[in-house]
Amino acid sequence: MAISDISGCIGCTTCVSVCPTDVIRMQKDKAIIKYVEDCQICHLCRLYCPVDAITITAKKSIPVVVSWR
Repeated sequence: MAISDISGCIGCTTCVSVCPTDVIRMQKDKAIIKYVEDCQICHLCRLYCPVDAITITAKKSIPVVVSWR
């Protein structure tokens, strides 16, 4: 499992908007992990979350790749 936890969600929907594989959905004004198996571990949800509510497991996680400037 790539995304292990979403806790402290404020319901801003940013993670839903940035997820390229539509893994995260909103349920009762909170983000939930709907399709864990489709997660590409891109870290966009975690990087864009304004309250750092998303935890990605290190077990299957890949490092964030940042382009050179």
